[in-house]
Amino acid sequence: MKLFGKFLFVFKSTMLGLMAGFLILFFIPNSPIGFNWHEAQQAWSFYLEQKQPKNPSDIAGEFSYSAAVSKAGPSVVSVKAFRQGRARKASDGRKGDMLVDISIGVGSGVIFNTDGYIVTNYHVVAGSFRVAVHFSDGRKELATLVGFDQPNDIAVLKVDIKTPRAAELGNSSEVKTGDVALAIGTPFGLFENSVTLGIVSAVNHGPLYPRIQTDASINYGNSGGALINARGQVIGINSSKFSVEANDEIGISFAAPIEVVKETFDDIIKHGRVVRNWLGLSLNQLNRAGHSHFDPGAEFGKGLLVTSIEEGSPSAEAGVLQEDFLLKFDGHVVESMIQMRKLFIALPIGKEIEIELLRNKQLMKMKLQLREKPSL
Repeated sequence: MKLFGKFLFVFKSTMLGLMAGFLILFFIPNSPIGFNWHEAQQAWSFYLEQKQPKNPSDIAGEFSYSAAVSKAGPSVVSVKAFRQGRARKASDGRKGDMLVDISIGVGSGVIFNTDGYIVTNYHVVAGSFRVAVHFSDGRKELATLVGFDQPNDIAVLKVDIKTPRAAELGNSSEVKTGDVALAIGTPFGLFENSVTLGIVSAVNHGPLYPRIQTDASINYGNSGGALINARGQVIGINSSKFSVEANDEIGISFAAPIEVVKETFDDIIKHGRVVRNWLGLSLNQLNRAGHSHFDPGAEFGKGLLVTSIEEGSPSAEAGVLQEDFLLKFDGHVVESMIQMRKLFIALPIGKEIEIELLRNKQLMKMKLQLREKPSL
């Protein structure tokens, strides 16, 4: 019994010693098992901060895009187009006949640089005799039409003043479905620098003249305005709206990607027009059900259907027919609409190329002599 009592005493003493040593090490700074009082204090402060009621303005700021709008807004202008017409009465009410400016279009525009160059939609200024630009700082100036590109619906205007602020251009090739998108413009020619919010619904609609689809509302007068991202960078030029409603209230909005607009702008400034090859066909990518009509001979996910041919075009002259299935273009396997566009725009004017296509499940090869697309 005495031996057991001694053993119990030694055991208790040892455990008490270990516990005392552990507590000493726990409270010593920089100890391997030491308690980090600094981190604990930070955690407690954070807890107390989160318990405090938030100011409503702070909560709103977390979900605000005002910084992006403030950055891009001054680079968006209002555009009004006029043609000359004859009035039945003179301005003083007497019978007579006089020339007057008749409004034919209202829209928006984006300042591309401080040298006075502004980009808008061609359909806003088409057929105009005079174009007026209203800047966000209140100035109004007459603009001249430098050039336009109807397929991309882009026109370049020039004013003879130093423009207030040029837009920061983003990279539309980085735009993804689901990204935040804001449209800035002058709806109905009345509400300058109005902003609507949405997301990017889809990208790269169309092989040669692609569009960004968005659900940000684009109304009459927004055409030519800016589609921006959450950083205030312009990713597209708002161009059109598709609606199945008679009152046009519900629809799908589209914008020309800024990369395409930059290419168009550079060509117009350099040549006065867009210099491009002419292929003369429309293409479409098929789903699996549609693609089955070309089996065997075409792997799913590769190839594009020819949906139409322009009369007198290189494709028509080479013998390409509607409902042919394009497999190869200039030695490259055709995999998508986006890839096809990149292949096409990289070709020099006038190059002869070879294409491969399926017609009635028979493989065919043809030579195409590209040339510059004639002016419209």
